[in-house]
Amino acid sequence: MTDKIIEKYQNMLTDLPNVNKVKHVESKTSNITTSWGAQPWDELMVSRDILANFYDGCIEAKLSIDNVKISTKNDQIIVSSPKTKFALRKLFFLGSTKTEKEDMIGQHGEGYKMSVVSLARMSIYDPINISGSDALIVGVGNKCEETGLRPLIFHFFKINEQNGSYFIINTLSDKLKKAFEFGMLNFFHPKNKLVGSPLSEYNEIECYQSTSNDGVGFYRGLKRIDIKGIPIIINIKKPYAAIEKLSKMDRDRQAFSQKIQSNFFNIFCRSGFYSLASNVDVVHYILKSSKKTWKKGAPLLASLARHSYERLKNNPKLKKLFGKDYISESKFRYSTSITWSDWYSNSTQGYILRRDKAQRKTKTLLPSYFSAFGVESSLDAFLRNKENTEKRIKNKKTKDLSSKENKAIDFLFKASRSMSPGFAKLFNRENEEDNLYDVKFKKIFCKELLGELKNGNDYNSKIIYLHKDLFKSNFGRIFSIFLHELSHASSGGADGSREFSDCLTFLLEQSIEKNKKINLYAKEWNNYRV
Repeated sequence: MTDKIIEKYQNMLTDLPNVNKVKHVESKTSNITTSWGAQPWDELMVSRDILANFYDGCIEAKLSIDNVKISTKNDQIIVSSPKTKFALRKLFFLGSTKTEKEDMIGQHGEGYKMSVVSLARMSIYDPINISGSDALIVGVGNKCEETGLRPLIFHFFKINEQNGSYFIINTLSDKLKKAFEFGMLNFFHPKNKLVGSPLSEYNEIECYQSTSNDGVGFYRGLKRIDIKGIPIIINIKKPYAAIEKLSKMDRDRQAFSQKIQSNFFNIFCRSGFYSLASNVDVVHYILKSSKKTWKKGAPLLASLARHSYERLKNNPKLKKLFGKDYISESKFRYSTSITWSDWYSNSTQGYILRRDKAQRKTKTLLPSYFSAFGVESSLDAFLRNKENTEKRIKNKKTKDLSSKENKAIDFLFKASRSMSPGFAKLFNRENEEDNLYDVKFKKIFCKELLGELKNGNDYNSKIIYLHKDLFKSNFGRIFSIFLHELSHASSGGADGSREFSDCLTFLLEQSIEKNKKINLYAKEWNNYRV
């Protein structure tokens, strides 16, 4: 090491305020070169990692983060923490004495070296580090003839005692200065200017309003997520296996991946609340303040819905928030009141398509999970109508057929056998072992209820409802309705479906071809009118 370089560094130290004694201790060449690292860090990453050491120093000394001061005047960046000290020798080595159980950010002992390498690639050299009476300047050595690589050289000095710890670099880079000026926003602390009024705290998970239009997710004190369009601050203070396992290889501590973000929000919604239902005010704030994201959707909102377990579905405060201006998309996953087969039935899907088309003329469609917040979907409406109809049926709005009405139904089956024996055999009432579709008939007394049944009926159901007055009608009317309903029962298709249309078309064809036989049954019908 040349005396000129040592003299240069000594002069750099004595040029600092309050430094008047400097003694060179030693210079150590490291195995770290300016080519180390697959991808150099940008200004934001460099500032964040340098500041992380000061953040950890405050935590270790049990001091407020407010002790860290940042100055970017006179083409110089100075980070200072007057009440903390740091063992500068540790910066030479890879590895860290910090443990995962501590509230500290640094874990691998690589960050400072990567910061110096990245600064060198920006043509910013010779960062100064001071702690008490120790000083360190990290320089870049000459190219090795054999490899062409330039190593980092750590120059250790003793100086007169200083108050606390410092990091100093000389630079003209406005971009780097701004990165340091806003750098402390990357760390959670009560006086972070992004942190607004508190919303909730449970199980070492804190939630605050954000002073910005966007939010931030902090994990163990470090910013890891930008929450776009939702002004909320979430700080998960303790480690969780679901995050630690996936982020283990993220040594640069970059923003969380989509998968880890999902785990982060799930932990917040599942473990950060005593229950979502008991924290409706917080949920209301998140939903109200995120209105611009509703239509497109947001991962945090989806997680809130998923962990509400439908306990927020009928909350009046949330219902008032959405009013009647929105509908949610129908999805099977957000309903516990329908089976998989019923969801895929033609009647259910047909109702959803028809209602969605009508509703979207005046209302905004939101993602399906908004159903958990009380925004009605067409599936919700279908199930509600079906439930109301079933209640009315239970309240004796329908009855079993009388013996005379059953004879009339037997006569209609007889007529259908003459028209199409194969089709009629599907509903064989004489030998129940042979029938494929065991349909039941009930009479109904209210035309309004009959309409509800038509709209909400599951066509896989084998209960056919007929209005009581139908048994008084002429043969053409009751027989056509009879064939219509049997077509639904055999095809499982709703009105307009291909399955239903094909079946009914076949029966119409047969009735036309065999109209002479049908006419004979029409004349005989008068004997069965009720």
